[in-house]
Amino acid sequence: MPSNGKISLEELNKRLADPSVSDEELTRYFEVDEKRSGPFSPVFALNPQTVNIPPTAEGTERSAALLNSANFIARLRRHVAFNARVGEGSYRGPILVSEGDSWFQYPFKLTDVIDDLMQRYAVFSLDAAGDTLSNMFREAEYMEAIANTGASIFLFSGGGNDIVAGGNLAAHLSDFDPAKSPAAHLRPSFNLVLDEAIGIYSKLVRQVAQKFPNLQIICHGYDYTVPANGPWLGKPMASRNITDPALQKAIARVMVDRFNERLALLQASSARLHYIDCRNTVQQDEWYDELHPTNDGYRKVAKKFSNKIEELSQKPKAVDTRANKARAAISAETTSYRPVVHPSQAASRSAKAKGGPAGRSLHIGLNAVDPGHYAGWSGPLNACEFDAQDIYEIAGGLGYDANLLLTANATRDNVAGEIERAARDLSAGDIFFISYSGHGGQIPDFNGDEEDGVDETWCLFDRQLIDDEQYMLWSKFKPGVRVLVVSDSCHSGSVIRAVNPDSPQVAVGANPLARAMPSNIASRTFRQNRDLYNTLGSSLSSVEAQTVLRAMEMPISCSVRLISGCQDNQTSLDGLGNGAFTAALINVWDNGRFSRNYAAFHGAILRKMPETQSPNHWAIGPKNPVFDAQTPFAI
Repeated sequence: MPSNGKISLEELNKRLADPSVSDEELTRYFEVDEKRSGPFSPVFALNPQTVNIPPTAEGTERSAALLNSANFIARLRRHVAFNARVGEGSYRGPILVSEGDSWFQYPFKLTDVIDDLMQRYAVFSLDAAGDTLSNMFREAEYMEAIANTGASIFLFSGGGNDIVAGGNLAAHLSDFDPAKSPAAHLRPSFNLVLDEAIGIYSKLVRQVAQKFPNLQIICHGYDYTVPANGPWLGKPMASRNITDPALQKAIARVMVDRFNERLALLQASSARLHYIDCRNTVQQDEWYDELHPTNDGYRKVAKKFSNKIEELSQKPKAVDTRANKARAAISAETTSYRPVVHPSQAASRSAKAKGGPAGRSLHIGLNAVDPGHYAGWSGPLNACEFDAQDIYEIAGGLGYDANLLLTANATRDNVAGEIERAARDLSAGDIFFISYSGHGGQIPDFNGDEEDGVDETWCLFDRQLIDDEQYMLWSKFKPGVRVLVVSDSCHSGSVIRAVNPDSPQVAVGANPLARAMPSNIASRTFRQNRDLYNTLGSSLSSVEAQTVLRAMEMPISCSVRLISGCQDNQTSLDGLGNGAFTAALINVWDNGRFSRNYAAFHGAILRKMPETQSPNHWAIGPKNPVFDAQTPFAI
């Protein structure tokens, strides 16, 4: 070492490559470049007090090359430590794979969560400071690492960049207003950022859970950060004249809470996902900066992970088997897992994973109705039973406990009974999927909740099921249950849209039938069954009407999503093989290859429809961002 006490770049390289030199020893050779760092992406500079940097162009180039490889060097050091741990023959703990951001990998300067866990467990680390959710999912290195190591637990850390809007928080804040609450200072666009993040999270977790049916997944939410005039929280808030430290802190709490709430929802609807709530774990004086805890803070977070790992750990396999797999993993450190999906296997993308939430479904198709109730009209249609059978097969292939009710069996009591059984059996995180293909009708509005004076109905075999009755049935579901309704019938929506005339459309027959009960039949049916519908109306004006009024104020505990074949003032077209809407839906779903969310799914269906028929998409009940972000029909 030179007399000035500094080491050379060559000596620093040697120490970085030596696993016996601890990160704590290396800390003194680096400092954080605050100006160049991003959120959850610290950029390092060499410490000129401890490293001799030649004042030449060559010296600058060599030091830059060393710094650019900081994440790679940190990963390599961890891989060497992992192989040494599993190869020594005495390790009896679980094998873990970790993928995450700077809470899992803050090179050299901090002893982060994985640094703490590696003192006790064999962790194959893929973590990189600054890694984003989208990049982790796109590269999917964890898939090959899990397969090669035979890991039993996957640790995941991501979304921190999204909480602070990728360094663009100011764009999602309103200017200071003393009349506004902390939450009101966050613009609606901030929720969209979080929803996008939870959508990627959901796909990543589903991908891992389906491929590895015995793997446990542990993720975490972040703790309440303390804005401190830093570039990620304090300064963006100050740029909006939000300068009161107490208000800054309160806004940051809302941001962290919203992300944690989404992770809790995701846990309820995912297989073998265990979410660790880290809020109130790191004390106010245990923050290294606005986003990262100190070593002591990280140690407390790591303890929560360790407790969950111990809870989930199974009896270990033979050590030599794990070690052999682990050694193979090091050769894959620079590769990415990009599975090739054969068309016949495409549906597995949305299939139910082992240990995941329950999926119950009901598929209703009526090619006729009982003339005895419908004033002598049998309502003949061609393809409604085909629709129900096709959606039933899709649901069954995805792992739903699927039920089918066709024509004469699709009575009001049978349909309501299946829905009520699902409401009784399903719990938070589960999903109920119901599809209906048949005639839609309208009857006089009994309780004044319809602006146009009529209630929309499904024409079941023995009588109509009124939309108010459906509200009553949805109110029976428990909080946190997802309900998906697909309705290929007339008068089934209420929102106007514009059609793209250049979009390819699903062909319909030359003289397609409309799935609407003719108005004269509707009138005759109502008059013939006046006592029944008057009695029903009286009932709806009490219990059911209260349910509907509560629904208008968002009282329904479950989250109900409707994708319907048309608007209230339109008719849905029948066909030979399928109805026009169902044909478009099946075409867009494409055997499970469609990988975007429900809003995009609806948009893609809409573009394939004839201009006379505009499918609708809307939701009632508590907002569920995980449901919003999921791929169609995902359990």
